[in-house]
Amino acid sequence: MSDQTSKKVVLKDFFKRNVLISELEEILRFKPETLIGVDKVSSDQLLANGIKSIGDLANISVANLPEIKDVLPSMLQKWVKITQVIKKNVQEQLRRHKKLLMIGLDNGGKTSILAVVQDKFSIIKSLLPTRGVKREKLDFFGYPIVSWDLGGQVQYREKLYFNRPELFFTEADIILYVIDSQDPDRFPESANYFREVLKVLVDLEEKPALLIVISKSDQDIRKTLQWQQNVTTIKNKFIKVSDEFEQFSVDFCDTTVFQRETIMQMFSIALKKVSDTSEIIENILEDFCSQVEAKASSLVSMDGLIFGSYTSTDTDEMLINNTALLLQTLSNFYNSIGLIREKSIRLDLPLNGFTIRGEKLFEYSDLQIPVYLWALSEEPEKLEGKIGYFKEQLLPLINLFL
Repeated sequence: MSDQTSKKVVLKDFFKRNVLISELEEILRFKPETLIGVDKVSSDQLLANGIKSIGDLANISVANLPEIKDVLPSMLQKWVKITQVIKKNVQEQLRRHKKLLMIGLDNGGKTSILAVVQDKFSIIKSLLPTRGVKREKLDFFGYPIVSWDLGGQVQYREKLYFNRPELFFTEADIILYVIDSQDPDRFPESANYFREVLKVLVDLEEKPALLIVISKSDQDIRKTLQWQQNVTTIKNKFIKVSDEFEQFSVDFCDTTVFQRETIMQMFSIALKKVSDTSEIIENILEDFCSQVEAKASSLVSMDGLIFGSYTSTDTDEMLINNTALLLQTLSNFYNSIGLIREKSIRLDLPLNGFTIRGEKLFEYSDLQIPVYLWALSEEPEKLEGKIGYFKEQLLPLINLFL
């Protein structure tokens, strides 16, 4: 049972049996009579005194209890204390949800990216432009996310988001700014919109993690000169904009909805930006690379989550992560047709002078998803004897990350 599920069970124990809890947010709006021990007469008296919800009860000071007809002070004090525990528990659970803003011009691919994360591939072709804000909960490898998909039409930008920015841009953990790599005519407009977003964040004193998502980077166009020129233009424009605001820096990630692993890798990178645990993992991987004289190392689950990586160059990072994702996809196929999953996966490239090797370390979640430690090395024999040591260090950290 997950930690979140167990906490929901504890919360449920405070309420009468006929009370169903489907969303955490709704608990504080429940009427007082839903609480165990609060009868209908007492509830009516609470309502008559303006105490209409569990949240209202929790906001009462125990040291300054109001006098309420037909309700003993000792009972009121008990209910207030119980609801304060409930409120604290709900708020702690909600804080664990990461608020993710998907921002960008209309037709940029924001909603399609969210559909891929949720395995809703069939709806992509029929998606209509998002009208205003679409808010939904996602579960990304056990990581709770509340996504806010902000429709990119100009009327929403000017009349809604920037008119009441505190409603949309506050308390965001991550902003994924999506730009269509195949629409160069709108690059200047997109960069200007990004500038306005940063201005709002400065005014609100907010500093979320930022990731520029270069969408529609489909495999068949990635090798074209036009696409490469488009990406260079995007990076130049957006770096120039971010340089105007000293508190912000940007990273870039290419994605295509036709390769789910690119979406998964992008979300992994985004979550790593707000996870202290991933920084620890990366430090351990750096130590691992040093001890085995590897050029790069990465920790990747069989469902595509990159927990952390350490590389000395961008090329090595692309090599190890993309190779790991592709070889693990192949391993999943073999497993799906009944073959036993190999504990070690290896790709030798003798003409290039290196080997990429993945070693199964452990399994996580109730689904028992394998996690592999990958290394890119010119001397792969030095990996032997080190795997067990790093397994001991990484396993408890992965449990924390989840």
